[in-house]
Amino acid sequence: MTTQTQAAIPLWPLLAGLLALPFVEFVAFFWVAGRIGLLPALLALVATSFIGVSLLRRQGGEALARLISAFQRGEPPHGAARESFLVALGGVLMILPGFVSDAVGFALMLPSLLRSWSAGTVPAEPGPRRPPADPNGRVIDLDRGEWRPLDEKRPGA
Repeated sequence: MTTQTQAAIPLWPLLAGLLALPFVEFVAFFWVAGRIGLLPALLALVATSFIGVSLLRRQGGEALARLISAFQRGEPPHGAARESFLVALGGVLMILPGFVSDAVGFALMLPSLLRSWSAGTVPAEPGPRRPPADPNGRVIDLDRGEWRPLDEKRPGA
């Protein structure tokens, strides 16, 4: 009879990384400030924080809804739920001040952003926010170009 044992993940690398992160961020900030100047570096930090807040507001609610839905079904987060979680985590990392956390946050969000840009799902102009979808799936919210009346004939038919 064999027993399966899960290898415990050592916490010391995580702890060491969390302790080293402020020092790495300081070094990165001073390097960037030396290249572009102090004021532009500070403005870049503030700008990336605003970008992170914006992306988190736009996709954070969806991410949380997908994660909760996956966990309620007893499934591990994969596919859209996993991607949404990575976008939300990337947004949080971009809110934190520092160029290293911004780079990691942007890297986490990049696949999702590229996919939505190539699909054309990013709105070209800001508009009113749509209400959140019903968690029970009873509401389907479509844009005007995504539906047609049933009595209308299909193109080419």
